[in-house]
Amino acid sequence: MKLPQMSNGNWRFWGIMAWIGTIFIWIGVLERFAPVWVGAIIGLVVCLALIKYGPRPTEKEEEEE
Repeated sequence: MKLPQMSNGNWRFWGIMAWIGTIFIWIGVLERFAPVWVGAIIGLVVCLALIKYGPRPTEKEEEEE
């Protein structure tokens, strides 16, 4: 599955949503096995990975808009 090419602001939004979602899933499912701060760290890593490695629009597409 190919991720859509979005702007930096969109990737920040989805990164923050992934961080919050990871914490909620951690609280609901995995809190018995590990503390919540572990889930927060994993969520932060996911957030930063989305922001850094998410596909960006190519320069050619930016010039057309």
